[in-house]
Amino acid sequence: IGDIMENIETVTRLLDLPRYVFPAALLVFGYPTEQQAQRTKPARVDMRHIVREDRYRRMDGAELKDMLGHKAPDGQYEAWLTAFFKRKYASDFAGEMNRSVAEYLKHFGM
Repeated sequence: IGDIMENIETVTRLLDLPRYVFPAALLVFGYPTEQQAQRTKPARVDMRHIVREDRYRRMDGAELKDMLGHKAPDGQYEAWLTAFFKRKYASDFAGEMNRSVAEYLKHFGM
């Protein structure tokens, strides 16, 4: 569930979270509806890019392009990456997310 952090106060209240618990993500388990089961699934990132063993490993630009290149099927990877950045990190929504999280962390003296 992707909107947990922008609804921190509500989630904290609904789940009766203690003071120092920060709700960053929720995972939902269940069975898909027939419609969900039949729909075309988005392409996933290959597990070799995600799974790490023993320690974190940074990816260079070539591996990132290999990992995410399928997102830009027209071959316009740089344009796709720029649009992704603007949508996720430079949008009004991203600013609101950062504000919400910063406000919430003030409760912890951070």
